[in-house]
Amino acid sequence: MHRWLRIAVPKSYMDRQRRAGFLFVLPAILFFGSVFLLPLAQSVVQSFYRNVPGGADQFVGLRLYEKVFTDSIFWAAVRNTLHLLLMSVPTVLVCSLAVALGLNRIASLKWRNVWAAMYFLPFASSLVAASLIWQWIYHPVYGILNAALGLVGIPPQKWLQSLTQVRPSIAAVNIWVRIGFDTMIFLAALQSVPPEYYEAASIDGASPWQRLRHITIPLLNPQILMVCILELIFNFKIFDQVYATTQGGPASASQTVIMLLYDTAFKYFRFGDASVIAVFVFVTLLVVTLVQWRIFRKPVEY
Repeated sequence: MHRWLRIAVPKSYMDRQRRAGFLFVLPAILFFGSVFLLPLAQSVVQSFYRNVPGGADQFVGLRLYEKVFTDSIFWAAVRNTLHLLLMSVPTVLVCSLAVALGLNRIASLKWRNVWAAMYFLPFASSLVAASLIWQWIYHPVYGILNAALGLVGIPPQKWLQSLTQVRPSIAAVNIWVRIGFDTMIFLAALQSVPPEYYEAASIDGASPWQRLRHITIPLLNPQILMVCILELIFNFKIFDQVYATTQGGPASASQTVIMLLYDTAFKYFRFGDASVIAVFVFVTLLVVTLVQWRIFRKPVEY
């Protein structure tokens, strides 16, 4: 209470500085509260009420949670989301690190920036636009992917219409979009590693693989963990790619948790059930964020 009073009625120079800083961040706090916290609170409250057509919402306690968490469709969406996570996150991690290592070896700063911009371009573009591009690439008749496979004698594939191929196909879109962003994180970290470490290792006779394993990877541990957390959050909230390409099909094979939330709320108008799914997503991402916070509290010394 005393601290807030000093901000409201500053008496010293430091108090005035604190007040100025608080006033600068106040619009962001108000925006965050009105755009994120209020809808979240409303979703939590709505998860205890069932919609009654033509009447007032009915309080049902935890019945909607029991209904959603015992629904096979919900857990099928969770499994689809986890499958996308398992296919996308490790691949993005390995590919972006490999690209960053390659870019870091380019001596010319100009060409390094040119190639970095090319890899970053898919991330800078709209997810819907990127998804539509890949939808055309995956087209079973006119797609360039099937055309390329036909040149080597492989029959056309129904990428987005196949129950077994639709999730890997969407995962490929995620990988293509996210590699550029994660590459920038790794590239910035690589450029901050003291070159003396590599020079000393070379003098001791270390091979490139040994330098990568014993110097580069350990020093990039914070960035590797951060990329893993960011990719987990991004892929858990995947919606645009699915909605623009398959809308959860075929036969709900690509329906993710967020896609199910959207359908439940805006197609079937079961806002109570959708609020339960929203609370589930929030709690899951909150746990992931807390894990990230615990991991990154420990500083890394070079």
